[in-house]
Amino acid sequence: MRRLFAVLLLFASLSAGAEPLSEYQLKAGFAYNIAAYTEWPASDRRNFNFCTLNEENVGLGLSQFEGKQLHGRRLVIARLTSLVAIRQCQVLYIGEREVANLPRILKQLGDEPVLIISDAPEASNVCIKLALDGERLVFDINLERCQLARLNPGSNLMRLARVVTKP
Repeated sequence: MRRLFAVLLLFASLSAGAEPLSEYQLKAGFAYNIAAYTEWPASDRRNFNFCTLNEENVGLGLSQFEGKQLHGRRLVIARLTSLVAIRQCQVLYIGEREVANLPRILKQLGDEPVLIISDAPEASNVCIKLALDGERLVFDINLERCQLARLNPGSNLMRLARVVTKP
């Protein structure tokens, strides 16, 4: 599984014109792969909405995945600037500027199956938290938060996580 992530990131760097990937492109690639290895409840939605909330850099990094298939649906990248449409997202990536709104976001989402990802150090109540560990990008899984959203991170994904916080 670790090889799969390495191969995908290598492929992304080769397709980007052999330039090194930025931190935001790496975070976008990780977020995409994490979403790919997470199970959602059945849905009749035609699109898989991957949203960023006031996080322009990761949003731009995700644009390389626009239109691809994810969980049998067309991937749509939405760069949101307000909380109005967050219930339409399957993945919601929030940055440091939005962490103060996390309690409001969680209340508004309730048990909607939305995978919340953040790279903000103080974001403790999200499903997936990305972090730099030296020069490596790593992620932690809050299994309780995922289960509240009716999401199931796959066993391969949990093996790759640096930390899995269980309920």
